Amino acid sequence: MSARFDVRAYREPRPVPWLIRLLGPVNRALMLRGVLRLRAFDLPEPDLARLRAAVHPGTAAFLGPNHPEFTTDWLVDKEISCRCSPLMAHWASYEIVNGSPLSQRFWLANNLIANAPGGGGKEYSVRWARAGHGVLLHPEGTATWQAERTSPLLPGIVDMAWEAAEQVRAAGESRPVFVVPLVWKLVFTADASDGLRREMARIERALGLPAGGTHVGERFAALMRGALAARCRALELPVAAAEAPYFAAQSAAMAAIRERLTERHGEFDADMTRAQHRLRGAIRRRLKSDGDEPAARRDRALVTELQRLHSFDRALYDRPTLTQEQVAENLKRVRSALLTHGWRDALHNLVPVAVAPRTVHVRVPEPLDVGASLASALALGRDPAEARAGLLADLHERLQRGLDRLGAELAPLQAARRVPFPLHDPAS
Repeated sequence: MSARFDVRAYREPRPVPWLIRLLGPVNRALMLRGVLRLRAFDLPEPDLARLRAAVHPGTAAFLGPNHPEFTTDWLVDKEISCRCSPLMAHWASYEIVNGSPLSQRFWLANNLIANAPGGGGKEYSVRWARAGHGVLLHPEGTATWQAERTSPLLPGIVDMAWEAAEQVRAAGESRPVFVVPLVWKLVFTADASDGLRREMARIERALGLPAGGTHVGERFAALMRGALAARCRALELPVAAAEAPYFAAQSAAMAAIRERLTERHGEFDADMTRAQHRLRGAIRRRLKSDGDEPAARRDRALVTELQRLHSFDRALYDRPTLTQEQVAENLKRVRSALLTHGWRDALHNLVPVAVAPRTVHVRVPEPLDVGASLASALALGRDPAEARAGLLADLHERLQRGLDRLGAELAPLQAARRVPFPLHDPAS
């Protein structure tokens, strides 16, 4: 790589229509079906019609899906764009887009917008949305590795839609501006027990943990408890007694990590999406000032572990039984956080293949009419910042309500394969 190539530098996308259209069927047949084992794409006709009514050459649309996985999500995004607007722009991490000069050229040709600090991605997005192609970005900001809850949203999607609505109004156009919520869940097509056991065996070997039994729920519980104890020892954190309730021990470990990071870098947000960005920036700045690379590595490891534990939230998982999908998403989270050595781990974490075939179930809640919200705010003399905050809260509510409805719809498909979860604390 050239010494002049800056991975954090923003370059504007240069979409190549023929390439974008060609990669649609390639993505569908090779990546989704072949590599990621996605056997069906469930997007009911009423939801597809709602999507196409909001995203077409006569609108400016910003699509905001939930973000339960890494890579799979972007490839599902690609299939969605093929069904309503093939030239749609997609936001992505600058580490992916700008991985190398060659990958940068490829991704910019595919109309990916790098989230490079200080870049012109927002201006490009507004311009591209006003051209009628649509722009997709994940408002949760990062893959959550859980499919039931919408995390706190970053305001960028609403801010860009608001800017587009202001430009449309100033130009005297009648073009509607929408923020379109999208939700999906991935469900195994059959019993995934064998695949889950193979995945747990890989993690156990990598972390030096004993196999925890033959039943999926028991083995998963033993793995999570063993991983917590191993990471506490490695990070020099207090290790809970073996008989301590798991989620109480996890909370104590998180408190110890927060205390240590606060001592070194000051207070940080309780929301991990915002906190991890602030902490990683603070670690970079401190490393630049004191040059203590070992301390920076320890701090980065603490941030990673805090994020992993925060995601294994007792509000989601402290239950008598779990779905096989819940077990699988946590195993992928453990792998992406803790198995990071060598090219095999790097490839798996870049393209985390599911343990068994799945179907993706996609739904489209009612879009938000941002142009109408802008007009109402102006008519009522309402503070624009307050109006944008209201739109963001509305988007979050529609995403969560959509996930809840989809979860209830799919629950009968998952019920027969739920597994007992020994870490559940009935007293909590």
